[in-house]
Amino acid sequence: MSPAAAAGGESPVELSVVIPAYNEERSISAQLDALLGQEWKGRWEIVVVDNRSTDGTAATVEGYAHRHDRVRLVRAPERAGLNFARNAGVEASRGRSFALCDADDLVAPGWVAAMGDALSTHDVVTGPLELDLLNPPWLAASRGRGDERGLPTFRGLFPTVHGNNMGMVRELFDAIGRWDLDDRVIGVDDVELSARLFQRGVGVYFEPAAVVHYRYRDEPRALWRQGRTYGRARPFLVRRLREQGLPTPHPIAGWRSWVWLGAHLPDLRTHEGRAGWVWVAANRVGQLEGSVRYRSLYL
Repeated sequence: MSPAAAAGGESPVELSVVIPAYNEERSISAQLDALLGQEWKGRWEIVVVDNRSTDGTAATVEGYAHRHDRVRLVRAPERAGLNFARNAGVEASRGRSFALCDADDLVAPGWVAAMGDALSTHDVVTGPLELDLLNPPWLAASRGRGDERGLPTFRGLFPTVHGNNMGMVRELFDAIGRWDLDDRVIGVDDVELSARLFQRGVGVYFEPAAVVHYRYRDEPRALWRQGRTYGRARPFLVRRLREQGLPTPHPIAGWRSWVWLGAHLPDLRTHEGRAGWVWVAANRVGQLEGSVRYRSLYL
């Protein structure tokens, strides 16, 4: 049964923009305004998934839904988590295809049209993450600029999507099995999904016009928590890839980052330097922890 038919026979929708949201009252309006200001020749909708928010996120989205037929609010309180919210949003969507973006980022002008047109000829699409609009220069420069240059990969082994800037044909998403709800893949969930696509021989199309302005966290403690979580998940992912017979990186592929930390200790004296150093250190510590916890060496 098609998504439109499952929705009760409503007119077909070609693209559903799905936005998972948890306590995003301060940022969701800017993202919705950015989307509602866009035009595309096809029929499309916006599905915001409220995942246990305790602030005014749901009320804000409901206000938009009353004023704009294109916007719908979906509540997903059964379980907390980004991937649970993503799955709930796609499940509730009516589109032949869906596109994901985050509530605290900002889609660039033309994003909907770029995604919608690309998904008319490609099964999976991702686009660049632009860093300068929403981040001060010191923060934008703290992690490198690779996400803006082209199709991302996992250590050059297979192409990956950006979880906050990707689209997929709904039929394919149903076939590959949704976003993984295993907490051990938090931080590498987009790579895990991409690995399943790679295993099926599905390519990822990079659409340079589908730009998302990506917002970094700027508080050192938040950077440390996020980086450590991401790092801890990578050895588990490597173990899973190995078990599935997929290519894996060298166990000490990240050795240069350990050397970098020692060489850049003086950077801790500056705001920008601390952000970059904390991010790299948190990732390395997380990967060390994950290597021990999951018995999968990947440093």
